[in-house]
Amino acid sequence: MVVGSDEKRRRILAAAIPDDLLISEVLARLPARSLARCRCVCRSWRAGTAGAGFARRNLELSRARAPPPAVVVIPREVDPDDDQATSAEISFHRLLLPPPGRTIADADLMLEKAWPGGITRFIFPTHCDGLVAVATNTETVFVCNPATREFVALPPGSRNAELDHLENMALPVALGFDQWRNSYVVARYFYRTYGRISYDEATGECSQDYDIGHEVFTLGAAGGGGGCAWELTQDPPHAVGIARPICTRRAFYWHSEVPRSRLMRFGLQDRAFDVVAHPPTGWSPLDDMTELDGKLCYVHAAAAASFQVWLADERPELQWSLRCRIDLIDPVPNCYYSLMPVAADGDVLVAIVGEKVRRYNMQNGSVEEVVDKQQLQYGRPDGSKYMCQSYYSIRYAAPYMESLVSPRG
Repeated sequence: MVVGSDEKRRRILAAAIPDDLLISEVLARLPARSLARCRCVCRSWRAGTAGAGFARRNLELSRARAPPPAVVVIPREVDPDDDQATSAEISFHRLLLPPPGRTIADADLMLEKAWPGGITRFIFPTHCDGLVAVATNTETVFVCNPATREFVALPPGSRNAELDHLENMALPVALGFDQWRNSYVVARYFYRTYGRISYDEATGECSQDYDIGHEVFTLGAAGGGGGCAWELTQDPPHAVGIARPICTRRAFYWHSEVPRSRLMRFGLQDRAFDVVAHPPTGWSPLDDMTELDGKLCYVHAAAAASFQVWLADERPELQWSLRCRIDLIDPVPNCYYSLMPVAADGDVLVAIVGEKVRRYNMQNGSVEEVVDKQQLQYGRPDGSKYMCQSYYSIRYAAPYMESLVSPRG
């Protein structure tokens, strides 16, 4: 076989680069799909790119490249009359957010997974470093990396008595990286006993009879979801509400509304709870929490179509500051909205409001539409596209980052 001069030079150059340097400085910079092909080249490349250390190196370089902001969306056709309705499939789609002044109408299919046991149509996704934890309104929690197409079901945790009292609700879990144990962990709360919440209009406080617990699951333990590896921790000092938790590099933050609104921090280093400052606002069931640009973010629904965005650095004592106010343009009268922050880049906040994805400039107050669910088309494995008319098709979303992090540890 005659080898062309260009190809010959490439082979000679590759042979002259030590494998360890080639793997850590060249292959580590490739996206996940390209790496999947490179792993078929030779055994040394497959072995060198298979470990957790290589995945972390690839993740660091991916962050440094500042890839285009993207959102992973999990469309679900929800049956409002059946809170236990399930689907045998679940799919993950990527929305690459366009530059200012442009909109997007297509969501690329990354993974479609069949699950014969059924996954409830109501779900609650959280994310960390390319992993997505999918909590359902049963005891089952799934963890997925859409980029590598890995999808695992975690073993059952402790029985949550709250599920006997709530309808049409998926209970959240926290997902993050424990730097002190060098592992990714999923955390969940559960009620041993759960009484209904009552509200005292005179004092403005809630009361409830309950006994609550908390546990964590280390990804990779017991075969990456193949055995019982939930570990009980210190019990939370107060009841935990259904608001989305904030997951940072140091802690998980859970919201409590009994007897009044407050935040509880679960430190990943000591795996213990303490109570931290809540933003100086009231509380609304439409409030939301997340992490934006390394800061804690709390979005308070101050009125039917008006929101306050509060930010705080992660310090021993949180100091909250009001970043901006967002008033919706032309809201429907007597309609209460929620605003779910998804991503931030400097002064620009990407958030989901109702059935739309919008980009807000927190400095000058300008707003533009990025995605309209009524126009959004989702890809199928055969290349065709479809539209999901359920309200929840765009609500089940999380920031997307391509990584090689495995849900199996």
